[in-house]
Amino acid sequence: MKRHGFTLIELLVVIAIIAILAAILFPVFARAREAARQASCLSNTRQYATATQMYLQDYEEAFPFSAMMSGTCVDTFYSVVNPYVKNSQITVCPSEPQSMRLIDLVGMPCPNSPPYDSYSVNGAVFINGFYPNVAPTQLASLMRPAETVMEYDGNTINGAYPSAQVQIVQPRHNENFNANFADGHAKVIKATDTNTSAPQFTVGGPGKPLEIWRVGSNGGFYAGMNDCLGIPTD
Repeated sequence: MKRHGFTLIELLVVIAIIAILAAILFPVFARAREAARQASCLSNTRQYATATQMYLQDYEEAFPFSAMMSGTCVDTFYSVVNPYVKNSQITVCPSEPQSMRLIDLVGMPCPNSPPYDSYSVNGAVFINGFYPNVAPTQLASLMRPAETVMEYDGNTINGAYPSAQVQIVQPRHNENFNANFADGHAKVIKATDTNTSAPQFTVGGPGKPLEIWRVGSNGGFYAGMNDCLGIPTD
């Protein structure tokens, strides 16, 4: 009996079909993987909110400074809440685990600082302790805590003058970023690309380029901004 094999045309047709299916399915798989990373990141931001609330209970409801000198090193929000976190994986977003290197941002971070961080803080809630005559924000002063962002997926660029910094949002999850709020909840917020970029702030000079995004309409008080700065009021 004769045994017939596949012709060259048949093989090419099968290969073409496989290539088409791969082109269709690979983006779907990529988005599914990113959705899983987003869920992990959202869990991180919730745990950061819990750690911040635990800190508030121990320090008479006063928020920590975003950065301040502590002897010969710089204490940051990340280092002061670290005892309440106790898990180095919480400090980084799985979609960009090395987005910010603490030594590049502050020069001499204190020993209990995580080496990398992926989350920015609302500079109106976590005041910069290097400014003269500043006092920490009190939880009782937040009129709308459920609408006041504390920490979020972000990065840092230079502000309008040399010592100023802007904590821009970075929507790492299919054009969404995660944020937590002063009442302890966290949610996903949409963002839109402005098609502009700026270099990352580092103490050694301009760093890698970062895309600038605008907070979407479900960002509430922060909608239209490129960061989550400010405290909503009545």
